[in-house]
Amino acid sequence: MKLLPFSILTSSLILISCGEEAKPQPAPKPVTQEPAPPAPEPVKPTETPVAAAPVETPAPAPAPARPTYTVRAEIETLPGIESSVLRLHHERIANFANKEGKVGTDSQGKPGMKPMTMGFSKGPGVSYEGLKQGDKVEVILEMDWEATLPEERIIITKLTRLPAETKLDFEGQRSVSDPKPPEPKPEPK
Repeated sequence: MKLLPFSILTSSLILISCGEEAKPQPAPKPVTQEPAPPAPEPVKPTETPVAAAPVETPAPAPAPARPTYTVRAEIETLPGIESSVLRLHHERIANFANKEGKVGTDSQGKPGMKPMTMGFSKGPGVSYEGLKQGDKVEVILEMDWEATLPEERIIITKLTRLPAETKLDFEGQRSVSDPKPPEPKPEPK
């Protein structure tokens, strides 16, 4: 005689007690102690095609960095009644680049900006205190190509006084500190 599992027996008794006839249940499969079948091999993930990313509008290009240049120069004139800018006679700026970032050449075929006298705006924190005409200085200049006024495009962000004996190379141009040439003697009549 086969024994019915306890849960089937209990279900049958409950149904009998309620007045219903118990229907015979199929016999459960006998439990055997056979080794468990090997676990299925893990499924290797298949590469699923990556959906194309939605086309996004590119972010606006960041504002171009303001190029800076370290330049040695001599003070021609300080800001005053006639001008609000510091006028410097500067040495060649060999790596000076235009608005597009390209280093050009001057009329002699040399790279960058040739020595010349120009006006420069004063940046925040820069002081002209104690300076005078003929002083030699080293300045860090910042280009602001977006400035509306030309005299506001080149800004001095740092100014350091150089020793008076510093030799500057203006490539043959005269400077404020050059000794005055002797005046030519008038020719006799």
